[in-house]
Amino acid sequence: MKINRKKLKNQRQLVDSKLSPFLGLRDVMPNQGWLKTVRMALGLTSAQLAKKIGTQAPGINQFENNEVTKKATLGSLDRAARAMNCRLVWAIVPEPGYGSLSEIVEYRARRLAEKTVRTVDQTMKLESQGIHSEDSSKKIIELTMDLIREGDSRIWETLDDENHG
Repeated sequence: MKINRKKLKNQRQLVDSKLSPFLGLRDVMPNQGWLKTVRMALGLTSAQLAKKIGTQAPGINQFENNEVTKKATLGSLDRAARAMNCRLVWAIVPEPGYGSLSEIVEYRARRLAEKTVRTVDQTMKLESQGIHSEDSSKKIIELTMDLIREGDSRIWETLDDENHG
């Protein structure tokens, strides 16, 4: 499948702009979860919320616990949010250390470029033709830009998934 590079770059920039308002929220989930926090801030009891969504009060406690333990479904969270005259808003955002999807792609492309240049350098050293460090740095930058420009999906296949920053 051929990748439309310009379309990919434009799509990534569009998604980055839509995600930017969420970046500040990625680490602010209250310890007791949003559902319980909002319910209590509204002055709504577990029994009242349970009645509004058609369940029993003990179910709300389990429901709130499921959110904290990441076992709640989006549908159930949405139903509870609407019962409180709220709306569930969710997004998949870059991990802390990345400000955008573009930064993730650049980081992974650079890692692949570094690995590739290192491998070539080792092979050349065996033949007494190693790359100088300044040439190596230049080649890494060039290869990184090429991988990004080409939309090369190998950046996701050849590296471990250790977290950045």
